[in-house]
Amino acid sequence: MISAVITAGGRGERFGSFIPKQFIEVRGKPILLWAVERIWSCPKISELVVVVPEEYLEKAKEMLKDKEVKLTCGGNHRQDSVFSGLKATSPQAKLILIHDGVRPFPSRELIERVIEGVEKYGSAVPGIPLKETVKEVEKRSGRILATIDREQLFLIQTPQGFAREIILRAHQRAQNLGFYTTDDAGLVEWLGEEVFLVEGEETNIKITTPFDLKLAEQIAQELEK
Repeated sequence: MISAVITAGGRGERFGSFIPKQFIEVRGKPILLWAVERIWSCPKISELVVVVPEEYLEKAKEMLKDKEVKLTCGGNHRQDSVFSGLKATSPQAKLILIHDGVRPFPSRELIERVIEGVEKYGSAVPGIPLKETVKEVEKRSGRILATIDREQLFLIQTPQGFAREIILRAHQRAQNLGFYTTDDAGLVEWLGEEVFLVEGEETNIKITTPFDLKLAEQIAQELEK
C-alpha cells in the first residue's frame, strides 16, 4: 500500500496574500486542489492525507468534499505539519510520498518515477540540474567568495518518497531532539540513511512569489489544451 501526504499547513505570510497561497486559484481552481488531483492521478496511490492550517480546516473540507482524502491540521513549521500527516497515514502503508501543496503540477510520470526509486532504494527525491552559474557570496558586503561547480548541484522538488519505517523514524527522532531542516530528505540524510535522485520536471514549480503564480497560470493553460 502506498500513501501520500500533501502538506498545505502554511499561512502564506511571505506571499503577501490575505489567504494562504494554497487556496489561491489558478485558472479557477485552488492551487491545493490542483495538487490533490495530480497526486490522485497516479493509480498506485491508495491513500491521501492533506494537512492544512486549523483555521482553514472547514474551508478545506468544503473544497475537497468530493475527494476521498483524510484531512488533518498542521503545526507551526512545515516539518511539524508533515509529521502530523505521517501519523494520519495507515499503518499498512509501506511507502509514503510527501508533496508540497503549493506544487500544483507534478505529472503522473514523475510520481511513478519517485515510487520506483523508493521501491529500489528506500528513499527517492526528484531534482533538476542547475542552469545558472553559482557563486558563494558574503551576504553583508556582497563580495563574491567563490564560484561553485554546479555539475553535482540539483534543485530538489517534491513529491519525495520514503519507506514508511525510515521517514517515521527520522521525523520522530527530529521531534525528540528539536532538529529542523528544510525538507524531508534532509531528515533522512541526518539519520544516516541514503537518499537517491530521480529526474524532476521544470513544470513542477513551487509557488512562492507572485511571479510564480503568473508562471503557474501559463503552465495550467498548457495542461488544459
